[in-house]
Amino acid sequence: MIKKSIFGTMFLAGLSMLALTSCEKDETNETPAKPAVEITEVGSDNTGKVTAGNNLHLEATILAEGLIAEIAVEIHQEDGGNFKIDTTFAGSTYFGLKNADFHEHIDIPVDAPEGEYHLHLTVKDQAGQTVTEEAELIIEAAPVNITIEGLTFGSGHDFPDNKIGYIGTAPVVEATSIKAEKGIDRIFVEIHSEGETEAFELDTAYTYEGETELTEFHKHLSIPDNAPAGDYHLHFKVYDKSGKSLEESMDIEIKETGIAVSGLEIGNNNSAAASNIHTEFKVNATDPLKSVRVRVYKAETPTTYVFDKTYTDDFTAGDKKEYTFHEHLNATGTAAGEYVIEIRISDAKGAYKTIKDKLIITGA
Repeated sequence: MIKKSIFGTMFLAGLSMLALTSCEKDETNETPAKPAVEITEVGSDNTGKVTAGNNLHLEATILAEGLIAEIAVEIHQEDGGNFKIDTTFAGSTYFGLKNADFHEHIDIPVDAPEGEYHLHLTVKDQAGQTVTEEAELIIEAAPVNITIEGLTFGSGHDFPDNKIGYIGTAPVVEATSIKAEKGIDRIFVEIHSEGETEAFELDTAYTYEGETELTEFHKHLSIPDNAPAGDYHLHFKVYDKSGKSLEESMDIEIKETGIAVSGLEIGNNNSAAASNIHTEFKVNATDPLKSVRVRVYKAETPTTYVFDKTYTDDFTAGDKKEYTFHEHLNATGTAAGEYVIEIRISDAKGAYKTIKDKLIITGA
């Protein structure tokens, strides 16, 4: 009887352990909750509209317990038309994320028929589960009286089409021709960070008097020192006097210059005679250096230079990445007072580093 009792107790304990293990296994293999999606913005300023030939601005918040595997966007006509746009983001920056702020620009072809459309945003998780959120969209016809040709963005005059800008510099935005039959009212240029790049946005507008054509549009877009390096998107939008607009856009990249300056010495504690301004600093760069430009001017008249010289002789071999600048600047005849000394170090890829400091000129 005792043996049977002990055996029975052990059997019941074994069943309990088996049941507990089975429950734990079931909990471990439990299917994650389906993804949750909320579309938060469709079109610029959440208007639900986009013009053919432009980019559709689309934002959504996504929660995927099973981690994101793929995001797909489908746009199709509402009233029996067969025009459709399919875009899939697989293996992108969203892959493997549980929480994501989806922010993308979908190209709308210039030949997309105008009218009402339906948008589907579908998220698939790594367990194979999908969920779709829908939104209404209106595609407006592209204005036939506005054209943009030869749009480029680049780090400098020598590299106008590389789609790269550098922090602290002023890359060039160019278009070979801009036409508007009803007259150009303004041109709006915006860049904003994309993907995993820290949020940053920069925009500027250029106004016009109704010119019907601009040739060789050429503007410098200043990238501030606090702009994060990474992937960006550029929007170039032309408005005419009737309120119509046409936009072109491109993916660009903002990079660090790779130029570091240290040990700056200006005169004696930033004070010197005009004829003997001791200037010294060290440069370390990732790319070969091209030139050093030094300018001295009054803060209130930044384009009137009392000293302006560009040094290139030490860089003609095209291989110098470490350099010590040591010169005694001669600005004889400059009146005593407070000035700005501006030093710009440029490299072979078109990037540059600009530093400014105070200079007190004590006399001749």
